[in-house]
Amino acid sequence: MYYRAKNLAMTNGRTYHIAAILRRNGRVVKIGENTNKTHPRFKRQYEDGTWASHMHAEMNVIRFAKPGDELEVMRFKKCDHTLSMAKPCSLCMKEISRAGIKKIRYTNWNGDWEEIKI
Repeated sequence: MYYRAKNLAMTNGRTYHIAAILRRNGRVVKIGENTNKTHPRFKRQYEDGTWASHMHAEMNVIRFAKPGDELEVMRFKKCDHTLSMAKPCSLCMKEISRAGIKKIRYTNWNGDWEEIKI
């Protein structure tokens, strides 16, 4: 499953290669990556009046979340494909909390896993 997540992230055509894995009771529910598309649930407008035309990997999978699910987020560097910082942004954290996700694991700058319990 990590290989599949990495493959999705590295071939997404985006600047950042981030993948998210949604788990329910230890089982993988959905694997997602950053996309060029957005979803009406996560549509957002920037201060300059333009609209977001992409979806973060976390938002890509939490569309399928149920309260109590867990989330793993990882970022791969373009140059050597090693892991790097993937802590969810404030917009994603708001939606993750709203979805009822209880635990988030993400890779830090060193490629190690860190955890946030909500």
